[in-house]
Amino acid sequence: MSRMEESWVSEWQERIETLERNNWHLQHQVKELGRSDDIIKEVRIVELAYQDKCQCGVEALNRLLEDGFEVYKQFQTESGIVVEVCRWGLKHDE
Repeated sequence: MSRMEESWVSEWQERIETLERNNWHLQHQVKELGRSDDIIKEVRIVELAYQDKCQCGVEALNRLLEDGFEVYKQFQTESGIVVEVCRWGLKHDE
């Protein structure tokens, strides 16, 4: 690969990374705008343990997603991944 091509590759990589960061930021803003009248009504925690190759956790997580929960946060631990899912609802629906 010539020097000119190498410089183009690094330039394009930087541009792609910038676009990915901007895309994430815009997606986050859109999600927050859609949630202006919503609050979290219910929270569940699911553990995806490496011990059983995450099988039990994946099944539980899939059931919760089918029931209308959305992935809110996820954390990696030494023994697996902890996923926080929540169900949203309107503020005035009590």
